[in-house]
Amino acid sequence: MLAKLLEHRPGVDSRREIGVTKEEFLIGRGPDCDLRLAVPAVSRHHCLLRFRGSEATLTDLGSVNGTFVNGQRVRSSMALQHGDEIALGDFRFVVELGTQSGINWGPDAATADQQTPTFKIQDFQKAMQKEEPKKDEGHPPGEAGGL
Repeated sequence: MLAKLLEHRPGVDSRREIGVTKEEFLIGRGPDCDLRLAVPAVSRHHCLLRFRGSEATLTDLGSVNGTFVNGQRVRSSMALQHGDEIALGDFRFVVELGTQSGINWGPDAATADQQTPTFKIQDFQKAMQKEEPKKDEGHPPGEAGGL
């Protein structure tokens, strides 16, 4: 996952979490948008989130009511940081930037539990090659166990 958008709505305890899994993520009220916000205050193609390498940007696509990042109106493009708030009409989203690989590797080595064993694939493959195949002694030789 490239990022998450955490929706914050006034007066609502639960929050919606939107996973961003594409390098270009279109927000608006149009049917072709990745995130559809079907309200008149949001333009058909309102803004575009773009992820390239370790950079994230938000581009306003000429929306009538504007796109705001941390209260500042975006006139064209703006770099996004982890924790920034995006506002479109009455909608508010907090940006959580994630890893670019889309793979959750678990806790960092510095914070990992030292008691948890770590295995390398190479070691596992070597161990598998060393094991002798076990003989099935469930049936005597020559007996198929069928009809």
